[in-house]
Amino acid sequence: MPVRTTWQFVLVAIAFWPSSHQAFGQEKPDAKPTAPKLGAPYDTAHAKPLEPKEEVVNQANDHSQFRVEFNGIKDDRVPAYLYVPKRKPDAKEAPFPAILLQYGTGGNKKTNYIVETGKLFVARGYVVLTIDSPNQGERRNKDKKSAGVLGLAGPEQMMHYCGDYSRAVDFLASRPEVDKERLGYVGISWGAITGITFVAYDHRIKAMGSMVGGGNFLGLWSDEAAAKAAREGSQSSDPVCHVARIAPRPLLFINVTKDQLIAKPWAESLHKYAGAGSKVVWLETDHYFRGLDRSMVCGSVIDFMDKALERKKSEP
Repeated sequence: MPVRTTWQFVLVAIAFWPSSHQAFGQEKPDAKPTAPKLGAPYDTAHAKPLEPKEEVVNQANDHSQFRVEFNGIKDDRVPAYLYVPKRKPDAKEAPFPAILLQYGTGGNKKTNYIVETGKLFVARGYVVLTIDSPNQGERRNKDKKSAGVLGLAGPEQMMHYCGDYSRAVDFLASRPEVDKERLGYVGISWGAITGITFVAYDHRIKAMGSMVGGGNFLGLWSDEAAAKAAREGSQSSDPVCHVARIAPRPLLFINVTKDQLIAKPWAESLHKYAGAGSKVVWLETDHYFRGLDRSMVCGSVIDFMDKALERKKSEP
């Protein structure tokens, strides 16, 4: 799955400067959260108008695909693809669960693997939204601010990502075909890294899938420091400071043993500091899932979401 080079990921770790164990299919026991809810380190604007627009870009047998846009956290326009399932003739008129699906650093809403993943989800009865993040896709070169080291996102822009994710969920929650009580987030690589911080503070998201993500990139966070950050809140953009706050919502980590971009300790840090109810799966492949059937890997994530969002196999 396309992302930047290893050296770029090493350098972008600088952006996480603050203002090990292995498991195979291991799942932490369920528990009630012990930390109080805190304000998000990124901006939200739930009451602001979205002013959405949409147009059909494709009609498939099982879904309609729209290009949509709405107001982002900084009042610019956020373009996105929205996939909406087509109901079977005998299906009941019930709203669909929905997924916000985000990609790696080199991607956008049109990137092949994210489109194919979106189609797998929509074929299983999910509404899917994938946005162009700041300086990606249709928004490239429109954001005049620096994107950080070698063009990658620094802390301010990472929080811009999270703020736009929040607006994207505002948009999903406004759709009549979406069940607002069954919203999930799935992030791949950079989409997982940024998504952890976002989901930690947005309790509308009931479950998350993190694929080839990581944290604690500079190795600065001790057990005590990470626990304190999770308990008291942190303005750091490193997801290791926030991941514990997702508990007890279901959280699936999929990481790989031959990852060229996310070092094993980075993945293990997220696993270690995640709260109760998280599940870890290691796969014998590389960052791009070469040699594996990607549709089966994605299918396992969809199965996880089905269970987490309490979906029956007969739906929709």
